[in-house]
Amino acid sequence: MPVTYARINISNFLHNLKEIKKITGRKICMAAKADCYGHGAKVLVKAAEKSGLVDAAGIADVNEGIRLRQVGVKLPLLIYRGCITEGLDAVVEYDIQPFVSCIEYAKAVEKAAEKADKKVKVHLKVDSGMSRAGCRWEDALPLARYIDASPYLELAGACTHFAVSDTLDDVDVTDTRKQIDNFNRAIDSIKGAGITIPVIHCAASGAILMYPETWFDMVRPGILVYGYAPSRECEGKLDLKPVMDLVSHVLQVKDIRKGEKVSYGFTWQAPEDTTIAVIGAGYADGYNRLLSNKGRVFINGRCY
Repeated sequence: MPVTYARINISNFLHNLKEIKKITGRKICMAAKADCYGHGAKVLVKAAEKSGLVDAAGIADVNEGIRLRQVGVKLPLLIYRGCITEGLDAVVEYDIQPFVSCIEYAKAVEKAAEKADKKVKVHLKVDSGMSRAGCRWEDALPLARYIDASPYLELAGACTHFAVSDTLDDVDVTDTRKQIDNFNRAIDSIKGAGITIPVIHCAASGAILMYPETWFDMVRPGILVYGYAPSRECEGKLDLKPVMDLVSHVLQVKDIRKGEKVSYGFTWQAPEDTTIAVIGAGYADGYNRLLSNKGRVFINGRCY
């Protein structure tokens, strides 16, 4: 048994999903990228799928999708970043849904789908003001028309992402409102042309808590799923439970004298003769040195 390890609480994980479902009443695409933020995607995505609480999972690249498919995950898998063209054959083979931001990329997906004689579901990504991936809102309709006309592409959804939806700063609220307006313009232009958008989605953790008008058909929680609010302003709005504990062992109990200093940076100095516990966890285990003289631990249920 390792001295230090991460302990994952699946009950807390499912509790958080239920809380999100309760407040939104919408479909949920959980963030499963980066191995579920280090929590273990293979286990948690399968648990979410079995629970019926999740309708899709968001991943960062095609390799994450392949690994999930190989352990039997059947959920729709959405590649939030899109995919480099070299990975598109695998996108088609493993039934993964990329975000499409321009006609050139749509053509690349289409080419891979045609080669396999399959139809690929894609999500039209709108850059509503964050200035990252996505088409400008006024270019959304031409892109939607291209996808809609293709025999090898299927428009499965349309989406955007917000930059500052987790704060109530006046400037941030104004910027988020502008992003919402731009996204609505894009959606209205597509619908106005008679093109159906099966699933509209844009609310990540911050917008879920701050902007209910952005819930649309599906929400995309990330950090909420794992038990934390995205900002202090968002805290207390949901009954969240942390999914991960960092567990270790006391390796030594020792007495130090008044004035003696402890560990890297000598950030703590004993104000009096003191008994300390040496725990077998550190930088190599992911315990950040920024927590020196700031962190807290529980030993046998007591907080230190």
